[in-house]
Amino acid sequence: MPGKVGILCTMINGFGRRGYYNSQEIGLGRALARMGAEVWIYKGVRRHEPAGLERLSEGVTIEYIPMRGMGAHGYLDCSRLDRGLCGLFCFGDQQIFLPHVYRFCRKNGIVFVPYVGTAHSLHANFKSRVMNTLFALGTLRIYQKHPAVAKTEAAKRELEALGAERVTVAPVGLDTAVLKQDFRDCDRMELRKKHGFSETDVVICNVSRLSPEKRPLELLDLFSSVRGKKPFKLIIVGDGALRDRLRESIAERGLEAEITVYPSVPYEEMWEIYVISDYYVNLNKGEIFGMAVMEAVYYETSVAAIAAAGPSVTLRGMKGHRLCETDEEAAKWLTAPYPPAEELRDSAAELEAAFTWERCARVFLGIVGEQKGEFSNEKGMAETS
Repeated sequence: MPGKVGILCTMINGFGRRGYYNSQEIGLGRALARMGAEVWIYKGVRRHEPAGLERLSEGVTIEYIPMRGMGAHGYLDCSRLDRGLCGLFCFGDQQIFLPHVYRFCRKNGIVFVPYVGTAHSLHANFKSRVMNTLFALGTLRIYQKHPAVAKTEAAKRELEALGAERVTVAPVGLDTAVLKQDFRDCDRMELRKKHGFSETDVVICNVSRLSPEKRPLELLDLFSSVRGKKPFKLIIVGDGALRDRLRESIAERGLEAEITVYPSVPYEEMWEIYVISDYYVNLNKGEIFGMAVMEAVYYETSVAAIAAAGPSVTLRGMKGHRLCETDEEAAKWLTAPYPPAEELRDSAAELEAAFTWERCARVFLGIVGEQKGEFSNEKGMAETS
C-alpha cells in the first residue's frame, strides 16, 4: 500500500535534536522506507535554529522547520505539509498545537495517527496545569475519537482512562543503522585514556537533560554514597536548567577529580561514552521510554534504572541489568559484583531482536489502510461544501 507518508514531530525541546540523539522519527522513517514507503519527516526546531533539508537515505528525507511555540510545544504552519500524503504519523504526547494539523489532515484525506508516550505533564507547576487544560480541550479529543498508538502499556492505560477507545501498543525501536556496530573490536583502554580514565576506574555514566525530573542532583547523592566502595568515576552528558547548580554541588563536595561533565557529545561519538563505562544509571521516576537506556544495553553497559514506564518495558527480564524501586537499590547494584559479560551480550542481542521500528511501522500502515476511507470521505465533503 505504502505510497508517500509523513512523520511529524512538533516537539522543540531538543527531542531528536539534530546530530545528537538516536532519533526516533528517523528510525521509524527508515523502517517505513524498507517497507516500500516514500517518507518525509517534518521536524520542528526552535525559531532561532536554521531550517534545512536532508536526504537521509533512499526513500527518507527530513525537513527541519523553525517553529514558534510555547515551551516544548511547536506550532506547525500546515502549508509545509504535502497534501498528497497517505498518512501522517505524529509524535503527539501532550502537544497542544495539534488540532489544526488534524483538521488539515481531515480536509486533505490524510490519515492522522498520533504516537503517545504520555498524556500528562511531567511537571507539577502552574504552567503545567495550564498545558494540561489546553491539552484536554483540544488534542485529547483527537485521541478519544480516533486510533492512537502508545509507546507502552502504561501509556495505553493512561489514554484509556482519559476516554481513548482505540489504542494499540507499539514500543520504540532501536535504529541500529546509526549505532557503532563494531564497538567490540575497539580498544577500550585507549578510549578510556582519551577521556581521562584508567583501566582500574569503575565508570558510571548518565546521559540526560539537566532538569529536575531527570534528578541529576540526586545522582550526585547516589555517587557520593558509593564512591568509597569501588574506584568509581562518573560521567554526566547533558545540559539544562540545573547545569550551574550541578557544578556548584560537585565543587562543594570536592568531586571535581571524580566527575566529568560533558554539556553535549556529538552523536557519532556517543558510543565511546557507553563503551568506556561499566554502568549506566537512570534515576528519572517518570521516564517515558529512555532511548539512552536502550543504547546502554546495546553497548553491553550494565544498567541500573528506576522502574518507570519505559525502563520497565526495555529492561524486563534482561540479565545483567537491574530495575530498581529506589535509589538505594541502585546503589546496591553498583556495589555488588559486576554481572558476567555473557549476560550483557545475551541481553544486548535480545534487545536488538525485540525492539525494532518495523513493528511500529506495521501498526502505522495498518491504521492508514483501515482509516483511509473515512478520511477520504471527509476530504470529499470538504471539497463539495
